[in-house]
Amino acid sequence: MYPSFSLKYYSKELSRPWKLITFSVALGYYIWGAYRYKCPTWDVPVSIIMSVLTYIFAPWTLKSVYYLIQKRPKHWVRSLVICSIVIYVCASGSYELYNWWHLGYWPPPTYWVNLWYSSCAFIAAGILWKFEGTLKELLGGLLKDFKKVSEAKE
Repeated sequence: MYPSFSLKYYSKELSRPWKLITFSVALGYYIWGAYRYKCPTWDVPVSIIMSVLTYIFAPWTLKSVYYLIQKRPKHWVRSLVICSIVIYVCASGSYELYNWWHLGYWPPPTYWVNLWYSSCAFIAAGILWKFEGTLKELLGGLLKDFKKVSEAKE
């Protein structure tokens, strides 16, 4: 129903240096933002929780979404709903639970803004980190595609 999955292979992919570096930069940005923007629902712990969940689950989730839409196996819509739930839990549910515990009430005042922004960030991260290969292969493929598009316009 989902694309094949091997925890050993997935762990190897997540430990690629370019993925760890981009994760570190993104996490650093969110921690910096927690200090910089002084939002009552955005702090260092929630930045770490959401970033780690995104790093772990976004590549698998987006790979599964692509697979389900392309192959449409039996019960693919149900599986797509499960992927949507994973996106929600990582991008907003963890934020809501943390802030419910931290602030003592639900929903946090920035619920809708976070739901939108974090879902978009989760999807973008999943698209980037689902690539299985080195940074050189990624950039080479992007350059090749860019050249094709440029040549097609001429």
